[in-house]
This record gives sequence, structure tokens and C-alpha cells, in this order.
Amino acid sequence: MSRTELVNRSATFERALVDLAARTVPVSLSSERPVMRYGELEVLRHEPQCIDLSRAIGGLPLLYCHDHAQPVGVVENVRLDGRRLVGTARFGQSEKAQEVFQDVRDGLLRGISVGYRINATEPILGGIAATSWTPYEASVLAVPEDSTVGIGRSAGQLQTPEGNSPMPANTLDLHTRAAAPNEVRELVKLHGLNASVADGLIQRGATLDAVRAHVLDALASSDRASGGHLNTTSNGMEYHGRSLASIGHEIHGPQVEQMQEALVARMGGPAAKTGNQYRHARMADMARDLLEHRGLRTTSMAPRELVERALHTTSDFAGLLQGAGNRLLRQGYESAPSIKRVFKASTVADFRAKQKLNLGEAPALLKVNEHGEFKSGSMADTTSSYSLATFGRIFGISRQALVNDDLNAFGDMSVRLGKASAEFENQFLVDLLTSNPSMYDGTALFHAAHGNLATGAGSALQLSALTVARQAMRLQKGLDGKTPIDASPRYLVVPAALETTAEQLVSAITPNQSSSVNPFAGRLELVVDPRLDAVSPTAWYLAADSAVIETIEYGYLDSANGPEIFTEEGFEIDGLHMKVRLDFGGGVIDWRGLYKSVGA
Repeated sequence: MSRTELVNRSATFERALVDLAARTVPVSLSSERPVMRYGELEVLRHEPQCIDLSRAIGGLPLLYCHDHAQPVGVVENVRLDGRRLVGTARFGQSEKAQEVFQDVRDGLLRGISVGYRINATEPILGGIAATSWTPYEASVLAVPEDSTVGIGRSAGQLQTPEGNSPMPANTLDLHTRAAAPNEVRELVKLHGLNASVADGLIQRGATLDAVRAHVLDALASSDRASGGHLNTTSNGMEYHGRSLASIGHEIHGPQVEQMQEALVARMGGPAAKTGNQYRHARMADMARDLLEHRGLRTTSMAPRELVERALHTTSDFAGLLQGAGNRLLRQGYESAPSIKRVFKASTVADFRAKQKLNLGEAPALLKVNEHGEFKSGSMADTTSSYSLATFGRIFGISRQALVNDDLNAFGDMSVRLGKASAEFENQFLVDLLTSNPSMYDGTALFHAAHGNLATGAGSALQLSALTVARQAMRLQKGLDGKTPIDASPRYLVVPAALETTAEQLVSAITPNQSSSVNPFAGRLELVVDPRLDAVSPTAWYLAADSAVIETIEYGYLDSANGPEIFTEEGFEIDGLHMKVRLDFGGGVIDWRGLYKSVGA
């Protein structure tokens, strides 16, 4: 499972080891002590491979009470020390920073909290363990939560949750150490059991695993006695009817497909199928299903809480919007007119320059003499290249819109971004065509030396000019300079100003005499692109079939074949960030399949 929420944990300050001159104090940011989040235990693994410290390079921002508007310093030298994340807090010179530093020195502010984002988890008994997480910031605050870490303590001397007596570092092992009394009482209270149950477990010195197993068995017994089925147990290893090994796994299969289909319909896409159980469901209803699939009770949750909990505890909720957004994005993308059909599509493995080898013509076949001797031959070749680049934008959908079930703006934005992506690609290819770039021989794409450029009065779009252009393309020579490649035109590409004239030239008519026959009727596909008008309202182009001879090639990264939407829970905004990304590029491969006439 992946979580995108940014959460925090707290530690305790000691009035010691404060460097007044440097305005620094050592801090312990986090440990493996479990805490309760959204009704289940959460543990941050502190192995080196579990913590992504990329955001800590150069220091983590030090805030006051997680308020980004109140930075008070930086936490430097963030590192692992045993099973703790530690560093050095250095306070700034601003008025607020000096005020907070004085309160730290006086012992009035004794909490340090790390803000972090969970990237991946694994199930543990009664909750989850974060197997990949990223610290984003640290904050000074009044009320600490994780009291097993603090200031100036060694990895082997950690404070117990209810006192100052030291305990060995290996007591962090969740499966062997005795559960802290407050942890036991919190678990028992959370699941509605009698307080005497907690007293007995504390007196026995039960481990966390034993406490959780006892709680789950008690819940299962209660359910069976009442004929219910929400909690069942098999050696303490099932919860809410699901194996604990599956807690944290996301919902799969036709439910997600139906939810996405229903969301697309709600946002202006095709109607959901008749059998879709979510046709009339609100976002809160879908959030409830996702949460209950994870084994969480939702009976008492209001729509607002359902949406918030789904955002924070299951990546599938954000994935629903991502999937629906991608469908609408594709709908807008594919509905836009495109010049791309004139050219060749490709897939590129990475962002390095793609080398395109252009092979010349195979040598002519020679008669084999009476001795059966075959003579060898060779082919000329040239190389062209182009690279991909990444393009995109970020927009957001607010928590209020999700709670209010107001998705029209998101749907409209997805369709518009799809059309904008198609517009970007079209403009890219038009710019490539009209910029007349230099080819591998040092000559411009359209040039008299290439035999593919017409100028003057006779170049205006008309039957005679088309005839000249077609002949020139058929007479193009291969790389050997002598073999005709017969690059017959397939596409007539014109600006909007020439659309009517072009339609007359490619349309079939019923002539009353042979001289009136239109030789181009049904032979050329008309492509009109209004972006060409800004460059020249009179210039027009012919292009051969890219399957016969490559002209311009465009490519996408890893078969994405267009733009994609990605989602992430917003930190700067209260809701979801939606990112549209397009990896795209292209280049001119060969001039022999292209012809330009500048017009009158």
C-alpha cells in the first residue's frame, strides 16, 4: 500500500546540550515506537533502506507547530543513529525564531515533531509498518507524542514512555518488548473493551503482539456470540473477516473499474453501463467501500470524514480520480484534429538522442554467370537523430469539492488538458515542418538542391502546380544518387486559407469530357491545419506515406502514446494534486518524401 499523507511525530526536548553561540540543539526526530493513526497502529521502520533522506540534503525546514508560514530554522545533519532519526536543530535570527529558541532554552517548548510522507507499507498485527517513508520537515511544538526519543541520548539509552529509567535499545522490537501501559489502554479503549482487560494485560507484561491478539480474539468472540461476522479470528490472525496479511492491500478488480466508469459518466463522459452498481454513488459512498475493504469500520463516519480517511489511508481513492481523469484526458486528446497522421509515430526507450539510421537502396541484382558466382554489393546510409523532452502542468482538486461531490470542474479540466496536449503536439510538428531545419547533408529540408521546393507564380495551389509537385516526388533519387524511389504523395497539407481550393482539387466530379477528369480525385488525403496560416496562408505541402518513406518521426516514452494524469495528496493545497505529463519529441528523418510550394 502507498500513503501520500504528510503526518508527524513528536519527541521530547531536554534542557541540555544547547549551544547558545551557534543557536543549535541536538534532536531525535523519530523512532520505531508505534502510534495510533486512523484507528490502527503505525510503525516507522528505521532501517537505512526504509528512509528516503533526499529531502534532508542540506537540512530539513524547522517550523513552529507545522506552520509553513512560521519557519524558525533548519535541522541539519539528519541521519540514522541506531533505530532513531537524529539531527541538529539550528535556529534562525527572526523574531519568531528567537522567541521559540528562548522557550526551548527555558524548557517551555519541549516537543520536536517530524513531518513525513509514507510511500509504502506492510501489514503488522493491528496495523501497518512504513517500509518506505520520506521526512519533509520538523517542527517545534508544545505537546510531544513519541516520548521514547529526545535530546542528547545515545542509541542504547532510550526513555521509557512513562518515566526516565533507561531501557536497552532492543526493547524497540515490537514482538518481544512489553507493551507500554498507555499503548495497551489505547488499544483496549479503541475497540470498546472493558478497562479491566487492559489492567490484566499490563500486569502480565504482555508484548504488543500478545495484546493485539487478545483484543482481536475478544472482538471475534463478541461477534460470534451476537451472530455477527465483522471480526473473525484464526490464531489471532484475522481482522474484520480478512487475513491480517492482506490489511493494507488495495481494492482490485471490477469494483475499481465500475467506480472509474461511474466517475467518468458523472464528469461528462460516456454513460455508465446498466449493471454498474456505482452509477448513482457519491464520492463518499465510494470512499466507504474502499475503507471497509481495508477492514475499517465506517458506520459512524460522516461524508467529510469518509473522504478524508480515504485520502489518507488508501491510495485507491486518489487512483479512482487518476483513472477517471486519464479516461477523460484521452477523450479530449483523441477528439482533437491532428496533423500527426501525416507522419510516423514511434516509441523511445529513454531521453537520450534517438539515432535513426537511413538505409539507401539495395544494389541492383546481377546475372549469375555460368560458374555460379554471386557478386557482393553495398548500401549507402545516413543518420538522423532527435530526443524526447517532458512537458506538463499541475492543477488541484480541493477537499471541499470531493466532499461536496462537485466533480464537473475536474472533468472539464481533464478534457481541456487532453485537447491542450493534442494542440501542443500539433504545434510542435507544424513548427518542425515550417522551420525548414538543416538535414544531415547540411542543406535545408526544403531546398532547390533537394528538388522539393517550388517558388514563384506557378507555385500557387492549382492543378498544374500539383502535377509538377507529384512528378518531382516520383523522380526523387535514393541515397545512391541515381535510383528513383517513386515517392508518390499521399497527403495534401494546407492552411485554412486554402481549404476550399484544396477540396476542389481532391474531390471527384462527373466530367462531360476526358479533359475535365480530376486526376487527383481519391488519390490525396486532405489535411487542413490552421496553425500553418500564421506562417504562410499560401504555402502548401505534399507528403508521402510514412510507411513507404519516412519523413518526420515523433515519439513517446515507453509506449505512453500521449499525456497521462498522476495524483498525489496535496500538502500546499487541501485536497489532491493532479499532474499532467507528456514525454514527447520528434525530428525530420528524410526530405525525399516531402514537398513544399510557397504559393503565389
